[in-house]
Amino acid sequence: MHQPIQKLSGGQKAKLLLLKMILEQCEILILDEPTRNFSPLTTPVLCRALTAFDGVIISISHDRRYLHEVATAVYELTSDGLTKIK
Repeated sequence: MHQPIQKLSGGQKAKLLLLKMILEQCEILILDEPTRNFSPLTTPVLCRALTAFDGVIISISHDRRYLHEVATAVYELTSDGLTKIK
C-alpha cells in the first residue's frame, strides 16, 4: 500500500490494472484465468466485483466457482467446436 508502483511485482501490477479498469468503468474486460493468482480469501472479493461490473466480460477460466458466480453464458471449446453449456 505504501510502495511505489514501480517496485511492485508483475502480478501486483496486473491486479492494480484490473482494479483501475473496473473503477474507470471500461466497457469490456478480457480476462485469462482471472482467479489463478488470487488467494482463496481474495477470490470471492474479485467475483463480487466482476458480478457488479456493468460491462461485458470475456473470460477463459477453469475455475468452476468463478464460472458459476460470474458468468451469465458459458461456452466450451471441444474438438467438435464451440458449444454453449450455460
